[in-house]
Amino acid sequence: MMIEVAEELKHRNEPVIKKIHDKNGTKIMAIGMARGVALAEHVAPCKAKLLVIKGEIDFNTETESRRYACYESYDIPKDVKHSVVAWDDAIFLLFLNEKE
Repeated sequence: MMIEVAEELKHRNEPVIKKIHDKNGTKIMAIGMARGVALAEHVAPCKAKLLVIKGEIDFNTETESRRYACYESYDIPKDVKHSVVAWDDAIFLLFLNEKE
């Protein structure tokens, strides 16, 4: 699955999103983005955490921007509008817990 994401991001100018796990209210998504590609502004619908496994991303809110690199993680605040931009070709995992 991760190899597919890495291969697809080389040829796409939009995020590559693959569902890895979806069971008992927990979802794990793999998201790949080529340098400069963005996930449009949105709000996390539930408790969420991201874990960068390749490259670097900028996590942006209305009040700040933070850069996360390989192996860094971040607890995404619920109900906070944010966007994500790939600083470098990047792959990250998104863990969603719909029960919390």
